[in-house]
Amino acid sequence: MVTYVRGNTREIVLGVALAQLLRERGLEAEAEQSLTSKARRHQVDVLVELSEFAIAIEAEFAPGRTVRDDAEKRLPKTSLLWRGLSIEFVFALVYPESLKAVPESQAREALARIDSLRFAIVSRRDTSESPVKNGDHLLGTWQRGGVPVLAEYLHDFWVRNAKGGSVEGTISLASTAIEEAAEVLRRSPGRQSIAAADSDPEATCALIWLNALLFQELLCAHLDPKQLEPRLQVASIPKPDRKCRPGVLLGQWEAILDVNWWPIFHVAREALKPEPTRHATLALQRLAEAASTIGSRGVIQRHDIAGRIFHRLLDSRKFLATNYTTIPAAVLLAGLAFDRDCPIWKRVDWASPTAVSGLRIVDPACGSGTLLMAALQEILKLYRRAGGSAEKHGETIRIVLEHVVHGYDVVPAAVHLTAATLALAEMRQIISNMPLYWMPHDVWKSKARMGSLDFLKSSPGGGQAQYLALFPSGSTDPGRMTGEGERVFDAVMPSQCDLFIANPPYTRAGGPGRKGSTTWNPVFGSALSRTDAQVMQQALRHTLSQTPASLYAGLGSAFTVLASERVRVGGRLAMVLPATALTGSRWAPIREMLLDEFHVEWVIVSHDSRNRPKRKGLPGRRFVGFSESTRIAETLIVATKVQKGSLNDRSFTRFVNLRKNPDEAIDAMAITRALLALPVPDGPIPDVELVIGEESWGEVLTSPKSRLRNRPWSQSTFCQGRLADAASELAESGTLRLGELVLPIPIANLSALCALGPYHMQIKNPNQGLFEISETSDPTRAGHPALWHHRADRITTLKAKANARLRERQGRGRKAQSEMLARAGRLQLASDLGHAPQRVAAVITNEAMIGVRSWITLLPKKHKTGKEEALCLWLNSTPGLLLRIFCANRPYLGRSAVSHEAARTLPVLDVDALSREQRQAAVRLFQSLEHERLRGFAHLADDERRRELDHRLFGEVLGYEAVRELDWLARTLNREPTLTARH
Repeated sequence: MVTYVRGNTREIVLGVALAQLLRERGLEAEAEQSLTSKARRHQVDVLVELSEFAIAIEAEFAPGRTVRDDAEKRLPKTSLLWRGLSIEFVFALVYPESLKAVPESQAREALARIDSLRFAIVSRRDTSESPVKNGDHLLGTWQRGGVPVLAEYLHDFWVRNAKGGSVEGTISLASTAIEEAAEVLRRSPGRQSIAAADSDPEATCALIWLNALLFQELLCAHLDPKQLEPRLQVASIPKPDRKCRPGVLLGQWEAILDVNWWPIFHVAREALKPEPTRHATLALQRLAEAASTIGSRGVIQRHDIAGRIFHRLLDSRKFLATNYTTIPAAVLLAGLAFDRDCPIWKRVDWASPTAVSGLRIVDPACGSGTLLMAALQEILKLYRRAGGSAEKHGETIRIVLEHVVHGYDVVPAAVHLTAATLALAEMRQIISNMPLYWMPHDVWKSKARMGSLDFLKSSPGGGQAQYLALFPSGSTDPGRMTGEGERVFDAVMPSQCDLFIANPPYTRAGGPGRKGSTTWNPVFGSALSRTDAQVMQQALRHTLSQTPASLYAGLGSAFTVLASERVRVGGRLAMVLPATALTGSRWAPIREMLLDEFHVEWVIVSHDSRNRPKRKGLPGRRFVGFSESTRIAETLIVATKVQKGSLNDRSFTRFVNLRKNPDEAIDAMAITRALLALPVPDGPIPDVELVIGEESWGEVLTSPKSRLRNRPWSQSTFCQGRLADAASELAESGTLRLGELVLPIPIANLSALCALGPYHMQIKNPNQGLFEISETSDPTRAGHPALWHHRADRITTLKAKANARLRERQGRGRKAQSEMLARAGRLQLASDLGHAPQRVAAVITNEAMIGVRSWITLLPKKHKTGKEEALCLWLNSTPGLLLRIFCANRPYLGRSAVSHEAARTLPVLDVDALSREQRQAAVRLFQSLEHERLRGFAHLADDERRRELDHRLFGEVLGYEAVRELDWLARTLNREPTLTARH
């Protein structure tokens, strides 16, 4: 500890010291600058100059009551300028009060040592969906750290590009221009498209042109002219032709292609070549206007603008099942993947561009390049921390882009955007060969080409992608995208990856229930004929049959297998996957593969129940996911590849349950720092609350590998760790812990008590089903009774009636139909439960019937009076719901899905262990409640009938006296977002 002679340091002295320390870390910083806005003067504590704008730092001593207000004043409606640069956002900074006592001569030394600075970004109200909104400005989450941490935020690409300029307004402007240009192109006679696989090729073409125009503007502004001297006769990059003459633009793009940037301008050129001049001119004029306006806003270097437009505007996004990773999620995932304490990264001399060039980072479904850009930024962060020189910073970026990051996608426009995204990281120099590949997904010469999945060892090509086409312009030659020209190569994917980072498509195979949509779901959404679809299906099924992946789990499982094959021992896996990967029965082999081959370090889920409604130009989003436009729950998984057999079951996995999904990159960075600061677990540790600044973001649960074997990874089911602990103890040891009260409860798997009725596809599938089904509650209609839909407004009590009729399908075997009808029963389990609106998790029907789709029929194996009633009561009780949610699948927030496979292992009250008197008590209790209307589970804590069910079940049936702690359990469970979210 350093002791200082008591002094009286002023804020102005600390400001000068802060500017000096920031300059030492490569930032252009000046202290105490006087600026003028209109007739008003502003005294700014510290200013930092960036390439296109400036950042102000407004500082105060703790408690900093006015620092936020003072920071907001540095963002007047009329931009405040410094050195001709607009101040786009401000850091509000609070010095600890202890610095007041430091002598001025020692202020710099003291500030350099302190690690308790508090700071938050204050920016204009148009950056994104910031956590705190007030007035005309947004205040980010308060962060804590020293000057190195503050400098890291100022250096970071994401933070530096979160500046004002209306991101949403820019996207809206671009989207409108693209739509108008696309409408012009649709009127073009005999138009040919380079994006034939897209459902809206004209919009794709317009987006490509707009992106090329914007990129051309950036090159004009930033490219170092010295880079062009040895390049043919080009003295400078031409500005886009303002009259939008296609011939002139083609010539300009040809000149740029003579220099470089092939993945960007070749696509745009090929899209422009076949266009009739009049229509192309009109479309380009509209796009050029938008490009000029966007360029003047200085916002386009926030690289995800193009990606957001791409994924928001094109209908092909839905058809292609692609997922655009949000910037905060990418920052969080990449930040954890590049944990500098990981052995593989410790061996790298990060300050040496040559050493960095040996790394191999792969994204097999790169989309618009967000994850690859996040990986690049983490590499640059490690480069700066290792003391890499500012002079070699650009060289390091060039080496990473030319040798380190490898991207693959089935959509040529996506590869175009990835190239533009990555090139934005270094606009001052020429980037030559970017290893970005367009991977065809089609049938060529009767052979299936499956995109990046051709790299699987079990694929028909044995892990070799044999037919890489450059662009769909009529050429079918193998090819590779380069920065030097139309040379063609076979596609390659590194076999010894240091990092495999991906947000792959989740498309699943399977036949829906309607006749018009029974064709197998063609992965990636390529426009295949039925014959080609069958060839693709057979090829993929054969490929995956030799792996732990499953067609029914979805393509995410296949890409996880690809990762396991391509990551080197010691290498890292970082993936965005559907949350069903943690609990789904079809994903069980993948989970076991991960446990066998990897040390699974981080599993992150979001319990954020916010919902962004869909509006024009902006798709809806559920914040339970980590993708821009997804509605499903997702998870982030980070793991390290190990030698098989080298990792015993004493290793630990940390499950991060976020209450709130970060909106801003700076918040994601703070979460990453907080997680990486946690001690590495070497034994059981208690749950940890994730607190950043003054805000709790969630909890971290630690689980030994042995508790993940052969079971769902349910530790991420609840955002309150105590509920997960209670559910786990009840399921595994039959102990219900309610605070200080501990109750033994007999627990058994459902399959030990009941057989299951027919699988719904065996009943109503148009191709293989034995019955036709119609929705009706009329008992006089022909057919056999069935329970089909689970309507919250109609099924409100424990006793239910048939709401559908089954009729034998002609041409099906009578014996099979009779055998299926013989499996009818009275007890029905809700298979897919929406917690907020729906009232019951199980019902007993007034007659034996078959449950279809929304219901699974349960057939008691031992026919004992009261067994069905006791089980129905338990499944609708609060402890029963706790176990159901804990062990069920979680496709969406607010839902718990129990498939046939999952139902077999669902832990429930062992009703066979109840005495005859207890089962009779269950019958009496059920009869007294069977017609009482229950409220939705969102009202679990204040539903009088549910409270009565809980207390009487434990009192009259299980024999416990006045278990008032059940109300505590109901209140605690009711606070879970999954109980109230209507997703």
